[in-house]
Amino acid sequence: MIRLNVEQLKNRVELVNKYMELDGSSYDLESGIVTIQSLIGSKGDRKSSTTQQGYLFYTLRHKGKNTTVYLHHIVMILADAEEYIKQMAEGKTINHISGVKTDNSLSNLEYLSQADNLTHAYIIGLTDKPLEAKVTPYEAYEMLEGFYQSDRSIEELSEAFNIPVGSVIKILKGKNHSGLFVMFKNLNKDAVRPKSSKLTAGAVRHILEMYFVKGMTQTDIADRYKVARSTVGMIVTGKRRADIYQEFNKEQLQEMA
Repeated sequence: MIRLNVEQLKNRVELVNKYMELDGSSYDLESGIVTIQSLIGSKGDRKSSTTQQGYLFYTLRHKGKNTTVYLHHIVMILADAEEYIKQMAEGKTINHISGVKTDNSLSNLEYLSQADNLTHAYIIGLTDKPLEAKVTPYEAYEMLEGFYQSDRSIEELSEAFNIPVGSVIKILKGKNHSGLFVMFKNLNKDAVRPKSSKLTAGAVRHILEMYFVKGMTQTDIADRYKVARSTVGMIVTGKRRADIYQEFNKEQLQEMA
Protein backbone atom coordinates (compact mmCIF):
# COMPACT_ATOMS: atom_id res chain seq x y z
CA MET A 1 0.00 0.00 0.00
CA ILE A 2 1.34 3.44 -0.99
CA ARG A 3 1.54 5.82 1.96
CA LEU A 4 0.39 9.34 1.05
CA ASN A 5 1.84 12.46 2.62
CA VAL A 6 -0.31 15.15 4.23
CA GLU A 7 -0.55 17.24 1.06
CA GLN A 8 -1.66 14.24 -1.00
CA LEU A 9 -4.21 13.29 1.64
CA LYS A 10 -5.60 16.83 1.62
CA ASN A 11 -5.93 16.62 -2.18
CA ARG A 12 -7.82 13.33 -1.80
CA VAL A 13 -10.19 14.88 0.72
CA GLU A 14 -10.74 17.89 -1.54
CA LEU A 15 -11.49 15.61 -4.50
CA VAL A 16 -14.03 13.54 -2.55
CA ASN A 17 -15.73 16.66 -1.19
CA LYS A 18 -15.91 18.16 -4.68
CA TYR A 19 -17.84 15.15 -5.98
CA MET A 20 -20.04 14.92 -2.89
CA GLU A 21 -21.10 18.58 -3.33
CA LEU A 22 -22.74 17.75 -6.67
CA ASP A 23 -26.54 17.84 -6.63
CA GLY A 24 -26.86 14.14 -7.47
CA SER A 25 -24.44 12.94 -4.80
CA SER A 26 -25.53 11.75 -1.36
CA TYR A 27 -24.38 9.54 1.50
CA ASP A 28 -25.55 7.73 4.62
CA LEU A 29 -22.73 7.04 7.08
CA GLU A 30 -24.85 4.73 9.20
CA SER A 31 -25.33 2.31 6.31
CA GLY A 32 -22.14 3.15 4.45
CA ILE A 33 -24.07 3.76 1.24
CA VAL A 34 -22.66 6.50 -0.99
CA THR A 35 -24.09 7.83 -4.25
CA ILE A 36 -21.77 9.87 -6.47
CA GLN A 37 -23.00 11.83 -9.47
CA SER A 38 -21.26 10.79 -12.64
CA LEU A 39 -20.05 14.17 -13.92
CA ILE A 40 -21.14 17.78 -13.75
CA GLY A 41 -24.01 18.17 -16.18
CA SER A 42 -24.26 14.39 -16.79
CA LYS A 43 -27.17 12.14 -15.95
CA GLY A 44 -26.85 9.05 -13.80
CA ASP A 45 -24.58 7.96 -10.97
CA ARG A 46 -20.94 6.98 -11.05
CA LYS A 47 -20.67 3.19 -10.75
CA SER A 48 -18.47 1.56 -8.13
CA SER A 49 -16.10 -1.31 -8.93
CA THR A 50 -14.71 -4.14 -6.83
CA THR A 51 -11.09 -5.22 -6.42
CA GLN A 52 -10.05 -8.88 -6.48
CA GLN A 53 -9.77 -8.65 -2.69
CA GLY A 54 -13.43 -7.56 -2.43
CA TYR A 55 -13.03 -3.83 -1.71
CA LEU A 56 -15.45 -1.36 -3.33
CA PHE A 57 -13.92 1.69 -4.98
CA TYR A 58 -14.75 4.64 -7.21
CA THR A 59 -12.70 6.16 -10.00
CA LEU A 60 -12.86 9.94 -9.67
CA ARG A 61 -11.58 12.19 -12.43
CA HIS A 62 -9.75 15.45 -11.76
CA LYS A 63 -7.81 17.62 -14.23
CA GLY A 64 -7.76 14.87 -16.82
CA LYS A 65 -6.49 12.20 -14.43
CA ASN A 66 -8.31 9.26 -12.85
CA THR A 67 -7.92 8.67 -9.12
CA THR A 68 -9.01 5.48 -7.35
CA VAL A 69 -10.63 6.04 -3.96
CA TYR A 70 -11.90 3.13 -1.85
CA LEU A 71 -15.42 3.42 -0.48
CA HIS A 72 -14.29 2.84 3.13
CA HIS A 73 -11.90 5.79 2.73
CA ILE A 74 -14.71 7.95 1.38
CA VAL A 75 -16.87 7.09 4.41
CA MET A 76 -14.09 8.00 6.84
CA ILE A 77 -13.39 11.24 5.00
CA LEU A 78 -17.06 12.22 5.16
CA ALA A 79 -17.21 11.32 8.85
CA ASP A 80 -14.18 13.43 9.88
CA ALA A 81 -11.78 14.68 7.23
CA GLU A 82 -9.23 16.10 9.68
CA GLU A 83 -9.07 12.85 11.65
CA TYR A 84 -8.71 10.92 8.40
CA ILE A 85 -5.71 13.00 7.33
CA LYS A 86 -4.12 12.69 10.78
CA GLN A 87 -4.52 8.91 11.03
CA MET A 88 -3.49 8.11 7.46
CA ALA A 89 -0.46 10.41 7.67
CA GLU A 90 0.67 8.37 10.67
CA GLY A 91 0.61 5.22 8.54
CA LYS A 92 -2.67 3.82 9.81
CA THR A 93 -5.01 1.70 7.70
CA ILE A 94 -8.80 1.40 7.77
CA ASN A 95 -10.03 -1.94 9.06
CA HIS A 96 -13.41 -3.61 8.52
CA ILE A 97 -14.22 -4.80 12.05
CA SER A 98 -16.52 -7.64 10.97
CA GLY A 99 -14.20 -8.74 8.18
CA VAL A 100 -16.98 -8.10 5.64
CA LYS A 101 -15.35 -5.78 3.10
CA THR A 102 -18.65 -4.77 1.52
CA ASP A 103 -19.99 -3.47 4.84
CA ASN A 104 -18.73 0.10 4.83
CA SER A 105 -21.01 1.42 7.56
CA LEU A 106 -19.20 3.83 9.85
CA SER A 107 -19.70 1.55 12.88
CA ASN A 108 -17.85 -1.23 11.03
CA LEU A 109 -14.75 0.85 10.30
CA GLU A 110 -11.79 1.71 12.51
CA TYR A 111 -8.22 2.98 12.19
CA LEU A 112 -5.52 0.39 12.94
CA SER A 113 -1.78 0.09 12.50
CA GLN A 114 -0.66 -2.26 9.74
CA ALA A 115 0.52 -4.83 12.30
CA ASP A 116 -2.75 -4.71 14.25
CA ASN A 117 -4.71 -4.99 11.03
CA LEU A 118 -2.83 -8.17 10.11
CA THR A 119 -3.39 -9.60 13.57
CA HIS A 120 -7.11 -8.81 13.34
CA ALA A 121 -7.30 -10.62 9.98
CA TYR A 122 -5.67 -13.69 11.54
CA ILE A 123 -7.98 -13.70 14.54
CA ILE A 124 -11.19 -13.58 12.48
CA GLY A 125 -9.87 -16.15 9.98
CA LEU A 126 -9.32 -13.98 6.88
CA THR A 127 -5.74 -15.21 6.60
CA ASP A 128 -3.58 -17.90 8.17
CA LYS A 129 -0.24 -16.14 8.12
CA PRO A 130 -0.26 -12.51 9.21
CA LEU A 131 1.28 -13.24 12.61
CA GLU A 132 4.54 -13.89 10.79
CA ALA A 133 4.83 -10.13 10.42
CA LYS A 134 5.11 -9.83 14.21
CA VAL A 135 8.32 -11.86 14.35
CA THR A 136 11.32 -9.56 14.78
CA PRO A 137 14.72 -10.37 13.23
CA TYR A 138 16.03 -11.10 16.72
CA GLU A 139 13.23 -13.60 17.36
CA ALA A 140 13.73 -15.19 13.94
CA TYR A 141 17.42 -15.66 14.74
CA GLU A 142 16.49 -17.25 18.07
CA MET A 143 14.30 -19.73 16.18
CA LEU A 144 17.10 -20.61 13.77
CA GLU A 145 19.55 -21.01 16.62
CA GLY A 146 17.10 -23.05 18.70
CA PHE A 147 16.18 -25.41 15.88
CA TYR A 148 19.56 -25.95 14.25
CA GLN A 149 21.85 -25.73 17.26
CA SER A 150 19.77 -26.58 20.34
CA ASP A 151 17.52 -29.32 18.93
CA ARG A 152 14.33 -27.47 19.82
CA SER A 153 11.36 -28.86 17.89
CA ILE A 154 9.17 -26.84 15.57
CA GLU A 155 6.24 -27.29 17.93
CA GLU A 156 8.30 -25.96 20.84
CA LEU A 157 9.21 -22.87 18.86
CA SER A 158 5.61 -22.41 17.73
CA GLU A 159 4.44 -22.42 21.33
CA ALA A 160 7.31 -20.29 22.63
CA PHE A 161 6.85 -17.52 20.06
CA ASN A 162 3.05 -17.87 19.78
CA ILE A 163 2.92 -18.25 15.98
CA PRO A 164 1.59 -21.09 13.78
CA VAL A 165 3.79 -24.10 13.00
CA GLY A 166 3.67 -23.17 9.31
CA SER A 167 5.12 -19.74 10.11
CA VAL A 168 8.01 -21.33 12.02
CA ILE A 169 8.77 -23.66 9.10
CA LYS A 170 8.90 -20.73 6.67
CA ILE A 171 11.48 -19.00 8.85
CA LEU A 172 13.53 -22.19 9.27
CA LYS A 173 13.56 -22.72 5.49
CA GLY A 174 14.47 -19.11 4.74
CA LYS A 175 11.17 -18.22 3.06
CA ASN A 176 10.64 -15.48 5.64
CA HIS A 177 13.52 -13.35 6.97
CA SER A 178 15.53 -14.72 4.05
CA GLY A 179 18.47 -12.33 4.55
CA LEU A 180 18.83 -13.42 8.16
CA PHE A 181 18.60 -17.07 7.12
CA VAL A 182 21.43 -16.65 4.60
CA MET A 183 23.62 -15.00 7.23
CA PHE A 184 22.88 -17.74 9.77
CA LYS A 185 23.51 -20.44 7.18
CA ASN A 186 26.90 -18.96 6.25
CA LEU A 187 27.93 -18.88 9.90
CA ASN A 188 26.61 -22.39 10.63
CA LYS A 189 27.24 -24.39 7.47
CA ASP A 190 27.50 -27.69 9.33
CA ALA A 191 24.12 -27.24 10.99
CA VAL A 192 22.10 -26.11 7.98
CA ARG A 193 21.85 -28.46 5.02
CA PRO A 194 22.12 -27.12 1.45
CA LYS A 195 19.06 -25.38 0.05
CA SER A 196 18.56 -28.20 -2.46
CA SER A 197 17.59 -30.46 0.43
CA LYS A 198 13.91 -30.01 1.34
CA LEU A 199 14.32 -31.28 4.89
CA THR A 200 16.95 -30.12 7.34
CA ALA A 201 18.63 -32.41 9.85
CA GLY A 202 16.49 -30.91 12.58
CA ALA A 203 13.33 -31.51 10.54
CA VAL A 204 14.28 -35.17 10.00
CA ARG A 205 14.79 -35.63 13.74
CA HIS A 206 11.45 -34.02 14.41
CA ILE A 207 9.76 -36.36 11.91
CA LEU A 208 11.24 -39.35 13.69
CA GLU A 209 10.02 -38.00 17.04
CA MET A 210 6.51 -37.40 15.72
CA TYR A 211 6.32 -40.90 14.26
CA PHE A 212 8.00 -43.02 16.95
CA VAL A 213 7.37 -40.96 20.09
CA LYS A 214 4.10 -39.13 19.43
CA GLY A 215 2.53 -41.81 17.25
CA MET A 216 1.54 -39.51 14.37
CA THR A 217 0.73 -41.14 11.03
CA GLN A 218 3.02 -40.75 8.05
CA THR A 219 0.23 -38.94 6.19
CA ASP A 220 -0.23 -36.37 8.95
CA ILE A 221 3.52 -35.77 9.14
CA ALA A 222 3.71 -35.38 5.37
CA ASP A 223 0.92 -32.80 5.48
CA ARG A 224 2.71 -30.93 8.25
CA TYR A 225 5.97 -30.66 6.29
CA LYS A 226 4.41 -30.37 2.83
CA VAL A 227 6.30 -33.40 1.49
CA ALA A 228 5.24 -36.70 -0.07
CA ARG A 229 4.14 -39.48 2.28
CA SER A 230 6.74 -41.74 0.65
CA THR A 231 9.45 -39.31 1.79
CA VAL A 232 8.32 -39.67 5.38
CA GLY A 233 8.17 -43.45 4.92
CA MET A 234 11.78 -43.58 3.77
CA ILE A 235 12.89 -41.47 6.74
CA VAL A 236 11.13 -43.54 9.40
CA THR A 237 12.53 -46.77 7.91
CA GLY A 238 16.08 -45.44 7.67
CA LYS A 239 16.23 -45.50 3.87
CA ARG A 240 16.79 -41.75 3.76
CA ARG A 241 19.09 -39.84 6.14
CA ALA A 242 20.24 -43.13 7.64
CA ASP A 243 22.81 -41.35 9.81
CA ILE A 244 20.15 -39.41 11.68
CA TYR A 245 17.88 -42.46 11.84
CA GLN A 246 20.63 -44.56 13.44
CA GLU A 247 21.57 -41.80 15.87
CA PHE A 248 17.91 -41.37 16.84
CA ASN A 249 17.45 -45.11 17.44
CA LYS A 250 20.60 -45.18 19.53
CA GLU A 251 19.32 -42.35 21.71
CA GLN A 252 15.97 -44.08 22.16
CA LEU A 253 17.65 -47.31 23.24
CA GLN A 254 19.78 -45.43 25.77
CA GLU A 255 16.67 -43.80 27.25
CA MET A 256 15.00 -47.20 27.59
CA ALA A 257 18.04 -48.76 29.28
